[in-house]
Amino acid sequence: MAGPAAAVLAVVLVAGTALAVASPSLRDWFAREWAERTGGNISENQALLIDSLTQKVGESQTVGDVTVTVDSIAVGGDVLWALVDVEGLDFNADALYSFDQTDIEILPDPSGGAPGVMAYSIGSIGLTEDGAVRMLLEFSCNFRNNVQLERGGYTLHLSMQDLTLVRVKREDKIIYDGIWTFSIPLTVESFSTVITIDNVVLHDRTEPDIRHGENGEVEYDGVLEKDVTLTDIQLSSTGLSFLADSSVTLTVEAILSDGTEVLSSSGGGVTLEDGSMYCTNQWPVPLDVEDIVALRIGGTEIPVPQARE
Repeated sequence: MAGPAAAVLAVVLVAGTALAVASPSLRDWFAREWAERTGGNISENQALLIDSLTQKVGESQTVGDVTVTVDSIAVGGDVLWALVDVEGLDFNADALYSFDQTDIEILPDPSGGAPGVMAYSIGSIGLTEDGAVRMLLEFSCNFRNNVQLERGGYTLHLSMQDLTLVRVKREDKIIYDGIWTFSIPLTVESFSTVITIDNVVLHDRTEPDIRHGENGEVEYDGVLEKDVTLTDIQLSSTGLSFLADSSVTLTVEAILSDGTEVLSSSGGGVTLEDGSMYCTNQWPVPLDVEDIVALRIGGTEIPVPQARE
């Protein structure tokens, strides 16, 4: 990953089981994630939203016997998902594949010189009808200057090196050497509704931090309890962002009109020079904001205004 002001988060490989659907689409992937997390089916409005955030790419590059194709991409405010197909070898439907190294850069630099972080994961989710490995790339970023990748004007630069067989109990095995590179404009497909929520004050309780001292003794930091003021709260179909007046560790959930509770799947915070923290959280599946009736942040339930801009 690149970007002069970006701190790098650890990469976590997507290690989900393969989808039963042949040639799974992004909508198929999101539908499975939704079913696993909620036990239900995505709504018609959700499906339409996912389709509106998705753009066909279809760009390929061949190195030796292996062709890598970026099939499609879905872009949200500070998150994107991409389907990547790999063909040319005899792949096992029960195996998990990835790349030994993946580098991602968004240009122009979305940090705008502000502190921030970027993180990604990539791994196979099944085979296509033609026997190619279909991988899912997930990318998220956290920058204070209210990045909205879906507004257009950005380009995804993606480099994937050395196709790898992922082995759980042994070291991963490189099965084909090569570097595949792509430059993909993030065009404007759908600018989803963003809802601004009034400032709130809530209680944050940080559990003890347990660590070992130099002599092996166990040390504890006591429970920290404090009131935290959240401002600039922005709710979108792909996540939630807010500014906290001090450092916080808060869980974030969306509550839908039918009572379904959706816990954010990723997120992080950047501490600013004045001690405040800018936090972003991403939903595991794009949500219809019209269906979100409340948020639960750090255990405090906050109604979502019904008036839509």
